[in-house]
Amino acid sequence: MLEEIKSALRVDGNELDLEIQGLIDAAVADLILSGVAAEKARGMTDPLIKRAIVIYCRAHFDYDDRSADRLMASYEMLKSHLALAEDYNSYAVIFTVVTSAGIPVRDAKITAGEVEKLTNSRGVAIFTVSTPGIDLDYIVTKTGYQDQVGSVYVDGSKSVEVVLNEL
Repeated sequence: MLEEIKSALRVDGNELDLEIQGLIDAAVADLILSGVAAEKARGMTDPLIKRAIVIYCRAHFDYDDRSADRLMASYEMLKSHLALAEDYNSYAVIFTVVTSAGIPVRDAKITAGEVEKLTNSRGVAIFTVSTPGIDLDYIVTKTGYQDQVGSVYVDGSKSVEVVLNEL
């Protein structure tokens, strides 16, 4: 990707490689922060991802360039489209853990895949899944309650309610 960006910036030689690689890394991080799936942003093989990175680098490489504002606006628009496009974004799996009486359970431990999280005061924990079309296996545990095991098919953002029964 470095050579492609150098070509887009019309840079010869290697003296600016570190600065340009920093811009590439910043563009990838910005795409991920905006909601683009990390493996898509880091893969840099998709033509829209590559285009976004090129535009970002061109906008940030020469601050005196009169086209920087226009390039940044173009980047922001493309980034927004990518973050909203189903093929590019990650999915939220929102777990809500309640008692059989419907009361939220705080500090219930949810293990989904290889990630562990505790529920907040509303009984909620949010997991981010960037690979669609998978079964996400989970277990919910809390001292004084019966463990609950389940699976959710992730083909988009999902809400999962888990009811814990007291022992």
